[in-house]
Amino acid sequence: MNTLLELIKNFFTHKDFLPPANELAGTIFTPLHLVFAAILLAVIIVVGIKLSKQSEKTIRICFTVIWITLVCLEATKIIWESLSGSEIGFEAGGILPLYPCSIFMYAMPFAIFGHGKVRYMGCGYVCSLGLLGGAINFFYPANVLNNYSCISFAGFHTFLYHGAIVFCALVMLASGYHSYKKAETPFDLLLPAIPALCVSIVANAVNFSPIGSDYMFFKLNSFFFAPIGAATPDIVSVILVYLIYLLIHALPYLPCYFKNRKNNKRGWLI
Repeated sequence: MNTLLELIKNFFTHKDFLPPANELAGTIFTPLHLVFAAILLAVIIVVGIKLSKQSEKTIRICFTVIWITLVCLEATKIIWESLSGSEIGFEAGGILPLYPCSIFMYAMPFAIFGHGKVRYMGCGYVCSLGLLGGAINFFYPANVLNNYSCISFAGFHTFLYHGAIVFCALVMLASGYHSYKKAETPFDLLLPAIPALCVSIVANAVNFSPIGSDYMFFKLNSFFFAPIGAATPDIVSVILVYLIYLLIHALPYLPCYFKNRKNNKRGWLI
């Protein structure tokens, strides 16, 4: 299946009914994937820079459209995944939107409609863990493109979703809608992690329920984390992952935080 017409014809075909990945054009790191990603990245950068020069009202409207679109697409993806495979059913252990990048859907309303510390919290997630997770999954979408072409519903969804996270973070930082420079207290370092901490409660409730899963990677059973998870008790894995999330959210703010503290001390001495 190497022609564009064949890919479009099978756009909504589930992986259970597709040929092996080595027979598909547009899978991970094939020429079609690289060209597709490069074009999309160029669009993200150019449009993001242009939008960052617009008014805050325009930026908020664009963020709202992106948020609503992604929420609708996520619901569509869950329904499609549940009904289009060889086995029909809702797999709660892997299909729920409880992954690190899923938090984008829950944090964006605070970033769009919130003010002060509330907006800081929503934007903080997007510009820390959101940006990191979005960039990783945009440049290395192995979890999807190992089975699908980039010209497919699954491929389209992962690029649009993670590209949107990178786009929103770029606009926030380039426009001044959000800034790492605003971190002045230890509470400011914690705020960006609040959305992830809230979602983690639900994630771990599912992880340690009879359903069982590894949402937000708290059990360290997924990908290259598996050897670590196998060697550590669950409680240790959970604590370790919480510490990592706190660090990831705080890390972009630390240079400005220490600079602000230094300036405040200098001002107090004067």
